[in-house]
Amino acid sequence: MVTEWLGIPAAFIAWGFALYVFVVAPPTRGARFLVAMLIIDGLAVITSYSNLAYVNPFLVETLGLVGIPPVLHQVSDWALIAVYLPFLGMTLSSPLVAPLKHPVVGRVILFGGLAIAVWIFFLAENVRQQFNVPFYVVICIVLAWGFAAAVHSWYIATTEAERDRARAFTLAFGVRDVLWTVTFALNTAQFYGYIGSGMQGLPNDPSPLGFILPFFYELAVILYVPLVAYGVLRVQLFDVDLRIKRTIKRSTVAAAFVATFFIVSELAGNYLSNQLGTVLGVMCTGALVFFLDPIQRTAERFSNAAMPNTHDTPEYETFRKIQVYETVLQAALEDGHISDRQRRVLNSMVESMGIDTGVAERLENDALATLAPP
Repeated sequence: MVTEWLGIPAAFIAWGFALYVFVVAPPTRGARFLVAMLIIDGLAVITSYSNLAYVNPFLVETLGLVGIPPVLHQVSDWALIAVYLPFLGMTLSSPLVAPLKHPVVGRVILFGGLAIAVWIFFLAENVRQQFNVPFYVVICIVLAWGFAAAVHSWYIATTEAERDRARAFTLAFGVRDVLWTVTFALNTAQFYGYIGSGMQGLPNDPSPLGFILPFFYELAVILYVPLVAYGVLRVQLFDVDLRIKRTIKRSTVAAAFVATFFIVSELAGNYLSNQLGTVLGVMCTGALVFFLDPIQRTAERFSNAAMPNTHDTPEYETFRKIQVYETVLQAALEDGHISDRQRRVLNSMVESMGIDTGVAERLENDALATLAPP
């Protein structure tokens, strides 16, 4: 069953992107917490359900290493709370996370949660099980709170750059938060026997939840990590939207030719002969060259529908450059001031992307004004 191993690719997706962020992204607090969260999420899914039955014998023990203990799943659960709450405080602008912005509160949650995670590791199995349901309740509250704060930050955003960041955060982490909230809520209901067989979604659970719970739990990571990657790339590559839109357009045209060849050749091969089917497929595909303009117009409409606010114009590129610069500026002001290294990075961006120095100075003054006490 797919749910017995889906956590393995999900974990490697999360860890692969964590490595990318660690190597490429500026070393801000937000980037460090994002790396930690991706590592924890990867550990959570690869140790969930029956994944270790594949990981330990085929990946770990073949290398002569000690097998991964299942207790690490519970450890990663509590570590997620410790990292995610401070991450919400430093990333979102909603008043819902205002208490988390205080350095003392963030440190207490971080170190307190990590201490619980370490404590869980050394508990006996029968004692650890007593913490399952309390964790389900806590994580449901944390994830639902994070999603609500993200939506609220999107709603109250006052600038386009701030709105863009909040929207990207909501769509990316919202996928994981919603799917995991539902999963943990159903686990709680199943634990008390309100639904299913009361077996908590174990692999031998004959009810539909035996498939649904692990599937959506592991699928959440596969879905949300690429969305986070896209959000990070939008900060680093001002024209990533244009690149994706061009790729969609070219792929649509290529798909029309490939589909025509296979459909015609297969139909002719079934009713005539394989050799004649291949010839007709090539001829019909070649004939599409005469209809290239309508195909390209269709591809253009499709790419516009997929990315409606992305335009291949100098004005749009200038707008995206300023957006990228403003996002990096906000990250540089994470600690309330711009360090010498961050100043060099900002100056380099202004020069390499051709941003007007007056515009860059105005953006910085506006950002500093928002940090000043009222």
